[in-house]
Amino acid sequence: VVTEGKYSYCLLADEIVGRQEVVIKSLGGALRNLMGVAGGAILGDGKVALIIDVKGVVSIYEENGK
Repeated sequence: VVTEGKYSYCLLADEIVGRQEVVIKSLGGALRNLMGVAGGAILGDGKVALIIDVKGVVSIYEENGK
């Protein structure tokens, strides 16, 4: 559950794989304006994890008429 402004939202996920502390990196020029994604991180096994931008996800939701 996250709060954005005066509203609270629940973000649903199919599965939570785990929790890690990571360093967030920007996605670069081509993906900089991708709504809903704040950045990325390279995990210890070399996979890339995208970091959710809660404000961006809420904005997309609100633009599509709830």
